[in-house]
Amino acid sequence: MTFGEKIQKLRKESGLSQEELSYQLGVSRQAVSKWERDNGYPETEKIIRMSKLFHVSLDYLLNEEDTEKPEISPDEKGIYVSREMADGFLAYQKRKILKISVAVGLFIGGLSLSFWDAEISMLLFMVVVILGIILLFSVKSADNPYRRIWKENLSFDKTVKSELTSVYTGKKKLTHILNLVGAALIAIGFLLCPMIVPAEMYVLDNIVFACGMILAGAGAFLCVYMSGIVRAYKLLIMNEEYHEKGK
Repeated sequence: MTFGEKIQKLRKESGLSQEELSYQLGVSRQAVSKWERDNGYPETEKIIRMSKLFHVSLDYLLNEEDTEKPEISPDEKGIYVSREMADGFLAYQKRKILKISVAVGLFIGGLSLSFWDAEISMLLFMVVVILGIILLFSVKSADNPYRRIWKENLSFDKTVKSELTSVYTGKKKLTHILNLVGAALIAIGFLLCPMIVPAEMYVLDNIVFACGMILAGAGAFLCVYMSGIVRAYKLLIMNEEYHEKGK
């Protein structure tokens, strides 16, 4: 069995498409396709990464006479996460969570326009809602090359995990503060602002209410975004505990 045939076989057994494997290796889909057709050969670094990803030895990948895949012990099962893959996953999650957070903020902040009588206000409100729906739909319809990370156990080099833990620890305090700020903005927007001005003062009451909804929308954005980022880091750093809680 040739090197390309082995890569194709291992990829299919792992349930990966060529595109998903290319994401994990940091190459193009065309490069993976070329390797599988034995029209090219990856760099040594990529071969080492594939051996860890598929949990096979370098000898198995490089020796064409070795056609039997070695047995994998239960402790070795899981996805190998390189520094590049971890960075790619976090960047993807940040883009995804940003869209969701903006959509939530638009839905809540858009309420500031819904209580005005002018037709232009209602039109703007509908535009804001439509923008939020488009953002959520783009998240739902986008291809996720990292979906297996959410479902399977992960394995890291010690250096990579140590670096991720260090970054997460450094951001933990800021995350906590921003979540508190977000919760405060939501409380002020929903609870305090509607009570500041008497209902008889219709115009001023609407203005204050609109400001409150904008504050609440900003607070919701902060809470959703920061919670999503923390969840992504926790999945990488505390993988075993995360999956135990999900059972």
